[in-house]
Amino acid sequence: MLLSCKITNSVLTYFDQKGEDLSYLLESTTLPEEFLRDSSYWMNAGEMESFLAVALARSQRGEQSVDGNLFELIGHAGPELRAWGVLDSVLRMMPRPQEILAQPERFLSYFISPAPPIDNLVHSETGVAFDLPVSADQYPLATSYLRAAFESLPLYVGQAQGVCSWQGIHLKINWVTEQKSIFADADPGRQISPELLRSIVISLEKHQRELEEKNRELQARNEQLLKTQSEMEKVVTESLTIESFANNPVRNLDFIDESSLNILGSNISKLSDYMVRAQQLITMLVAQERMNPAIKEAMRRVDWEKVKSQFPNTVKESREILENTKTKFAEEHQEKSHVRN
Repeated sequence: MLLSCKITNSVLTYFDQKGEDLSYLLESTTLPEEFLRDSSYWMNAGEMESFLAVALARSQRGEQSVDGNLFELIGHAGPELRAWGVLDSVLRMMPRPQEILAQPERFLSYFISPAPPIDNLVHSETGVAFDLPVSADQYPLATSYLRAAFESLPLYVGQAQGVCSWQGIHLKINWVTEQKSIFADADPGRQISPELLRSIVISLEKHQRELEEKNRELQARNEQLLKTQSEMEKVVTESLTIESFANNPVRNLDFIDESSLNILGSNISKLSDYMVRAQQLITMLVAQERMNPAIKEAMRRVDWEKVKSQFPNTVKESREILENTKTKFAEEHQEKSHVRN
């Protein structure tokens, strides 16, 4: 399960406004700061919980201690923080809290991916209740924030803060008083067409979903590039092992057999194929002009230019060493056979 970096951006923005040092938070995760502040990016739920735990621990022993639940404070501050990107604009255009949560699964999809299915949905004039397969017990910090975020929704339309309970998988949201639509009978002066408003909201939501989908794709590609880096490191290790055998044939050949050498050769061929695929992926991204900060950061991490220039020679050298080792292995094996005979 993935959780939106709207949460991490909210936390960072909250501490920014308090003048807090963020280095401890930024160093607690492998994601770069630009991803943590990208409201359309996603983070593994376990990593999110760890990130929030670091923030909580720091706030509890900091010079300016936080009164109350840290993530309730941050969730309630959502309308002022404006850390949700396009979603902030969408919510401010809604006429009533009821319409914000007319489809709670849609709101959840902005924070949880894949969007969790909901069950036992019950609407009332002043609230909504439903079950979802995300336990508050499993992710106590993230759900604490999300619970407070639900409570803050009426604030976006100028109403009083709501009350939300999240026990196990059951979530219930209530507003203290009956909320009135901004499209009341009394003319507010410059009235907005409900149809136009819905059209704008749909357009903004579509834009938000497209951004999030692109970021999910980039995240998958980033993981693929990191996997390629791991495979490259593996081939370097294996190449050094082969070279060690080649330089010390008499001492080392007793510890290998022909099958092991064949496996090493096969692995080198596979890694060479992985490199070709990675080059094809980068070429495609460049051709489509999709080298956004996420891809550039991934390339920087794997030192792509150095890898691209050195990998062919490394593979060639490894294969030559492997062939020499096979030859020496065969000669050593033949010599031992003559001695036995």
